Amino acid sequence: MPEQINTADFLYEVGVLKRTARTGWALARIANRESVADHVFRTAVIAMTLAATAGADPDRTAALALLHDLPETRLGDMHHLTRRYLDEPKPFRRVIDDQTAGLPAPVRDLIRARAAQWLDQDTEEARLARDADVLDSLLHVRESLADRPELCRRWEDYLAASVATDAGRSLLAEIRATGPDDWWPRTVSG
Repeated sequence: MPEQINTADFLYEVGVLKRTARTGWALARIANRESVADHVFRTAVIAMTLAATAGADPDRTAALALLHDLPETRLGDMHHLTRRYLDEPKPFRRVIDDQTAGLPAPVRDLIRARAAQWLDQDTEEARLARDADVLDSLLHVRESLADRPELCRRWEDYLAASVATDAGRSLLAEIRATGPDDWWPRTVSG
């Protein structure tokens, strides 16, 4: 059993995600390598938006997105190629259990329940949060590779194939029809 931790210890550990770089972007030759926390923030906003559009619970969906990479404080970010070579590609449950063992029961139980929901992918909220995870990566690719359209398209197609919900596919089409810098001229002129 892990040593008892307090809530502050847990929150300091969560802060590690601000300094943990996402590793998969090196494969895409993307110099703009965001942190896991950068990724998680926009993923949660996308998840909330998708859930509201789909009639699912936006708060639960955003919470799933906020927690989906929490184990990376201890595992680091493992891209898909790395995971192919591991027996237990992402020992998410075990890490979450260790991370939350010393937390007050209501906090521990909430985080564990959301983590299980994310892993099981058996609710609409979990599937929407997963689509949000993919769509954030797709947005990052479009922002980072706008000057390299062929490489951008290859990564877009790879990521787009993972989008599973109707709300996710609808937002995917909107993202693909909109450039990364289209928003601000419309905002300034409107």
